Amino acid sequence: MDPVLVIGGCGCLGYHIVKQLLESGASEVTAFDINIEKNIVPKAKYMKGSIQVDEDVYRVLQNVKPRTIFHTASPSMLGQRNTRRIFAAANIGGTKILLKNIKKVGTTKVLVYTSSSSVIHDNMTDLIRATEDRPYCLEPEQKDYYTHTKAIAEMMVLEANRKDGLLTAAIRGCLIFGENDNAMPTQIGYARSKLARLQTYVGNCAHAHILAAKALLQMDPHVPLAPEDQNKRVDGEAFVITNDDPWPFWDFPHTVGAAAGYPVNKEQIWVMPAWLFYALAVLTEWTVWLLSFGRRESHMNRKMVRYFTMTRTFDITKAKGRLGYRPQVGMVDGIKRAVNAYLESESYEKKKVR
Repeated sequence: MDPVLVIGGCGCLGYHIVKQLLESGASEVTAFDINIEKNIVPKAKYMKGSIQVDEDVYRVLQNVKPRTIFHTASPSMLGQRNTRRIFAAANIGGTKILLKNIKKVGTTKVLVYTSSSSVIHDNMTDLIRATEDRPYCLEPEQKDYYTHTKAIAEMMVLEANRKDGLLTAAIRGCLIFGENDNAMPTQIGYARSKLARLQTYVGNCAHAHILAAKALLQMDPHVPLAPEDQNKRVDGEAFVITNDDPWPFWDFPHTVGAAAGYPVNKEQIWVMPAWLFYALAVLTEWTVWLLSFGRRESHMNRKMVRYFTMTRTFDITKAKGRLGYRPQVGMVDGIKRAVNAYLESESYEKKKVR
């Protein structure tokens, strides 16, 4: 697999991919990120740069000459301004720059892209045991522009498969959480206030990325796949990844709360009607927008209400059969790891001092 380049290697998922690669025997692993001061893994190499800058991407590819690339870089969905421009520049523009420079440098044999489970979903209606066979949901049916850009980027990566000796695959993560997750303070806050989102442990998602890369490396891009092997195909394919353990929605925040020292007394739980929750979200959105002069988005918003009030599950039979994927860490263990990592972190200690 060496040399390996993890783009976005200092993010939550990228950190876990770098860590698992080195633990599994890889020796030449480089993380490329705009911030290389956080989530450092001993023995990994680090190069600073942006996937949106052509010169940065060309420089890191020329320096590392990667055989394998994991492309995990993506901007945060919330809490910033000019989100449409940022999402398009990073997810679509950055992926286009990467593919161009992969062809230009010519050393990369495998590219695994971090996509999203939402690329087949309008983020408004229920989704029950959905598979990868569902078509992409793009604008105008797609109401979430971030997801639209992730779908376009995934399509670009999969279309590059078997061109110029490159093999590609996409892993559709499902709202991942885990150690070094920047959202963990918010998750604990949700636990205090009885709100949450369905998530998948980040270590399992990282494991799936590595399984996909290993499968691709065993293939010859110049040898067509036999007709009888089409149902085993990995190259040019997308795989949705979950913990394969559907939970009742509110079990997640209750477990987070218990792990963080805020156990839930079921007798004190009260149910808010969806219409009231929606109205409060609208009010909060406008308040944040006005107070920030349009520069920020509220973390409590109409999108969040839709997530909280819909059913969304996926069938991961394809990943099990073709990648050999099985969750390595269960939900309860994953939540404990994530919460403990945050409670022991420097950021939590600073918050306690205040």
